[in-house]
Amino acid sequence: MPAGLPPISYASVIVGFTSFAFTVFTFLRVFWDSMQTMWSAPKEIRYLLDNLRTELDGERAYFKNAIKEARSKNRNSTRETTETTPLSVLNDSTKSLMRDFRTMEASFLDNEDDSDDLDIEKTGKVSLRGDYARMDLRRRFIWLHTKQDFLNMANQVTRIQARRIAYETNAYERSGSV
Repeated sequence: MPAGLPPISYASVIVGFTSFAFTVFTFLRVFWDSMQTMWSAPKEIRYLLDNLRTELDGERAYFKNAIKEARSKNRNSTRETTETTPLSVLNDSTKSLMRDFRTMEASFLDNEDDSDDLDIEKTGKVSLRGDYARMDLRRRFIWLHTKQDFLNMANQVTRIQARRIAYETNAYERSGSV
């Protein structure tokens, strides 16, 4: 009778090598995705941050004008609060997102001084700032860690836009203009 390993040991060795192979391939895939993110950082930053800034500024401008219009229409009415409340909530959410965006964007700007930034609340002008800094290794690592946060923020802006459109549709139907 040959002295060999029992069949269960062979199965255990096969499962062990297979698990190790999956672990190595998973590590390589994660590493490759991280490298692709870092290599494409300059283009992704410019496109995503400019688009996000434009959408946030557009929403802020819309809410500012819509609240002003709703208040002027219903100056002496108790209906003012019921019509402007959803707009105010969405406006506050947009303000909060804009603050978060400016904080997160600061590490990618050429000059990290925010004094030259046009604030829509003060000037009424939409600011489009695309003076992003040169992509060094530090900024690429920051992008690697914050990219998902920017994508989540873009998703939140999309939800705010959907709620705004729903509000506009309901207001349009309530006014009898259908």
